[in-house]
Amino acid sequence: MKPIRLTVAGLHSFREKQVIEFDKLCEGGLFGIFGPTGSGKSSILDAMTLALYGNVERAANNTNGIMNHAEQELVVSFTFELASANGKRKYTVERSFKRSEGLRVKTAISRLIEEGSERVVLADKTREVDDQIKQLLGLEMKDFTRAVVLPQGKFAEFLSLKGVERRQMLQRLFNLEQYGDQLNKKLKTRFINATAKLETICAEQAGLGNASKETLDEQLQQLEQLEQELKQQQLYLVQIKERYERDKELWQWQKEKEYIEQQLEKCRMEETEILTLEQKRQKAEEAERLLPYAQQYEQAKREVEEWEREMKRIEQQLHVTRQQYEQAAEAYRFIRAKKNEQEPKLLQKKEQLLQAKQLWERMQQIEREMKDIRARISETMAKEKQAQQAFEHLSQLYERALDKQKSLKEQWRQKQVPAQVKERIYRAYEEKKEVMVLDQALQEIKREYRQKQESYDRLVQRESVYEKQLEEGKKAWTAHFQRIERLYHRVCEKQIQLEKLIYKIKQKQKIAEKTRLQHAAASLAATLTEGSPCPVCGSLHHPSPALSSSEQPSEQELLKWDEELERAQPLASSFQSLKIQLEQLAEAVMQEENREGVALSDASRAKREAEEESYAPIDVQFHDLAAEVKALQQDYFQCREAINTMLERRRTLEKQRQEIVNQRHSLQQEIEERLAKYQERERMKDERMQNWLAIYEDLSFTAVEQMMDQLRADEKEAQLLQERIDKSVVFLEQKQEECEQAKEQWQQLQRQRADALLLQQMKQQQYKEYEQSLPFPIDEQPLEHRLADVEQQLVQLQKQEEEAYEAYNGMQRQYQLLEAKKQAAIQALSEGEKRLEQAEDKWREMLQQSSFANADEIRKTPLTQEEKNAMAERIQQFRENWLKWQNEWQRVTDRMNGMEISEEQWQQSASMLRQQEEKTTELIKQVASAKTRVEELTEKHKRFQELEQQRMAVERLVQQYRELQNVLRGNSFVEFMAEEQLIRVTRDASERLGELTRQRYAIEVDSEGGFMIRDDANGGVRRPVTTLSGGETFLTSLSLSLALSAQIQLRGEYPLQFFFLDEGFGTLDGELLDVVISALERLQANDMAIGVISHVQELRARLPKRLIVEPAEPSGRGTRVKLEVM
Repeated sequence: MKPIRLTVAGLHSFREKQVIEFDKLCEGGLFGIFGPTGSGKSSILDAMTLALYGNVERAANNTNGIMNHAEQELVVSFTFELASANGKRKYTVERSFKRSEGLRVKTAISRLIEEGSERVVLADKTREVDDQIKQLLGLEMKDFTRAVVLPQGKFAEFLSLKGVERRQMLQRLFNLEQYGDQLNKKLKTRFINATAKLETICAEQAGLGNASKETLDEQLQQLEQLEQELKQQQLYLVQIKERYERDKELWQWQKEKEYIEQQLEKCRMEETEILTLEQKRQKAEEAERLLPYAQQYEQAKREVEEWEREMKRIEQQLHVTRQQYEQAAEAYRFIRAKKNEQEPKLLQKKEQLLQAKQLWERMQQIEREMKDIRARISETMAKEKQAQQAFEHLSQLYERALDKQKSLKEQWRQKQVPAQVKERIYRAYEEKKEVMVLDQALQEIKREYRQKQESYDRLVQRESVYEKQLEEGKKAWTAHFQRIERLYHRVCEKQIQLEKLIYKIKQKQKIAEKTRLQHAAASLAATLTEGSPCPVCGSLHHPSPALSSSEQPSEQELLKWDEELERAQPLASSFQSLKIQLEQLAEAVMQEENREGVALSDASRAKREAEEESYAPIDVQFHDLAAEVKALQQDYFQCREAINTMLERRRTLEKQRQEIVNQRHSLQQEIEERLAKYQERERMKDERMQNWLAIYEDLSFTAVEQMMDQLRADEKEAQLLQERIDKSVVFLEQKQEECEQAKEQWQQLQRQRADALLLQQMKQQQYKEYEQSLPFPIDEQPLEHRLADVEQQLVQLQKQEEEAYEAYNGMQRQYQLLEAKKQAAIQALSEGEKRLEQAEDKWREMLQQSSFANADEIRKTPLTQEEKNAMAERIQQFRENWLKWQNEWQRVTDRMNGMEISEEQWQQSASMLRQQEEKTTELIKQVASAKTRVEELTEKHKRFQELEQQRMAVERLVQQYRELQNVLRGNSFVEFMAEEQLIRVTRDASERLGELTRQRYAIEVDSEGGFMIRDDANGGVRRPVTTLSGGETFLTSLSLSLALSAQIQLRGEYPLQFFFLDEGFGTLDGELLDVVISALERLQANDMAIGVISHVQELRARLPKRLIVEPAEPSGRGTRVKLEVM
């Protein structure tokens, strides 16, 4: 994180807007912020925390009293940059506050913006901005003020934090939350997902059913047979289809010829009707040629009559309009004369009223201003009195606070303890703690020894229990082997029974086939005649022809034996599969028991039991065997499940017994180590105790804690007194400043009251001058009403003139328009009469040449366009149909070529095709069904193998997740990471402290996670950090803060690139100050900018870049900043 720009206005002593360009200050790495006490240096850090977190830590309730007393708004804006491996990103956070009741303020605007080619607002509400800042930086405000920006009073806070609180802070600073709840949550989610996946795999394996290799081969054989039969039937179907297509084509031609002959007969019947339509159409066409001449004559006659009526109407309107035109001209002349007489007088009166209105408005404005001035004078006098009272009150409060500070300093001097006495008590207390730690360690080792001895005894007992359970489990294996053997005998018995049944079916099939052949030979022999050649051997003599058998086997009987054999094949495969599975299961049991030379007994007994022939029908026997197969398969599954369960149980017991043996050996070794450790620690404790009594013979070993408690109480009380004194210094400076500001405010109010009285006199004089300039007295009637009356009269005159003029022009235009219409009507009437004469002559000439007598007869004869189109279409359609059906009849006759087919022959051909298609379709379905079964069985077999590999892999993963959960239970891993980070920071801080103190002091972490100081100058004595002086505390805190800042990665991603210090330099002498500055200069070379806030002149002279803070002035100007470069 790198600061870029800070803008502040209205905060503490900052009134006007001040901008601090941190990017320029940080270019050299090390810079300083300097100014006198109370100038506002610390307010810069307050502005930074206020912009980021919305709080000022040293303010009451975080925001009370932070706004400048003379301002009503507080505005802060902070721009910073975050750099990571993915690049740099710049953000600006803006906040503004409004004054509320008393010293409180309320938020007006909160906004977080990402800077770039376009400014993107990421959040615009206070809560959202706070959350976004914490998410970006990964730091709470307390962490920020302890490790990054150290304001007054916070510098040594990290040094005195307790172990748990410090560990939590380190977790946030180094982004260790990801190794705690987040890591456990991810692990738990993955464990649940892996467990669910394992259950899904097992369930899917169970759902696949029987997917053995034997079953797959059997299905493939059936599929091959079906495909061969399908090919034969498809060839036969092609032949039948070819014959069907020939018959179908001939039948369609025959039906088409019959239909064409029917259509030709219809055309002959319509021929007379078509001739009549043609005559009617010719008559209508002649009438259509004459009709336009008749219509033209009648139209010309109507136009002449219409123009004669129009002439009469126009002449009547023209007489009326002439009278109205003369009246409008007279009215316009009268209104115009009236306007010329009254308009100049009204305009003069309007000008006088406007002048009076302007003067009157100015006088009213002055009256309002005088009223405001009188109110301001009263308000100023009240504020002046309040300011005087506030100044007197603050002066009294400052005096009382000064007396209280003197009293606190006297109490602090009484609580001081000599350093030699304090150091001797501390060393005695710490060395006693070491003795007590050794004693506690002895007790802990003793307790652990007893616990491990008890655990060892319990493990011995558990080991004997597991051995007994394993011995009992061996007896159960023999019972399971016998159960497998009995099941195997049953399978063999049923398999032999099935083989005998298959043999019997094959014998019956042979007998039926032989009988069928004999009957065929007898049928052939019956057709033989002496002298004719035999169709078999070709002989002309037939001395011993075959005789006919008594019964001929039916086709259904032969198919029945084929079907029975097909039913027997799956049963035979099932029995063989069961035998193989039982042999494999028995072999697994023998391997588990390490038996050799033991196997399932042969099936001789089963053969003997199956020799008894069954006299039940074959269908019944097949049904019984199928039921027996299912029962045997169920018994096999139960037996396999029981053996698998027992095998899993045995392996679990052996694994648990081996784990107990390993734990017992490990515990035996630990017990021996604890005993040796106990003896060594007891020797060390006795030696430390004797040394303590020899060194501190004047102190009591049992009372040293009381002495230490009293010393700590005195130090704590002295520290509280020092804190109160430090606060009183700030309070006194603040009250002194408030007194000066109150005095300045009192004097300013006095000046404001005098200015207001002078202004009041000037306004009174100006009012009198305006009153004398009025052209006439202002009566009760308002000027606006009088002015409005004059303006209304002017508008009325103008309106009357315009209306009269418009009426005059309108009547003039109307009169001229009627004159024009009259001339046009005369011309149109003359032309119409000429057209009428020409049309009449042409009409009479055309009528004499036609076959019609008059116009009425012509009007009745024409047809509509729809009727004409219908007639033409009907005639054309008739001609086209006649020609079409003639051509079609000839085409079909040529194609048939004299061939014909009866309906019975056509139906027989279609029936043969339909039967063959049904048979072929059924075979296709059977082939598709067989293919589907083969594909499903193949996929199931393949899927089972894949699932088995997945199951083994997921089981290993679940076991690993379970072990990880045991290791990461609780926050032990996070605490370990935080402790490691603390040790790392402490090691770096100890090196820095050694450089600053010439290797006198070093920092260590005690067993409780707290800090200890190792005094190498006094033989490496360890003592609490509370025993350090003010300067030593500053150096220790500085070392820790620098080490912490050098290793911080915000959110584990963004390096911290700046660090602020705001106290402690005044406690260092000149030589030590040089050492500190040198250390800071070395640190800033590592891409780290360090800002130092101080008023020490020696420090100011050492730094090349300085931000000078100029204090606020009593005149009201606020704090200002400027950049200085050496």
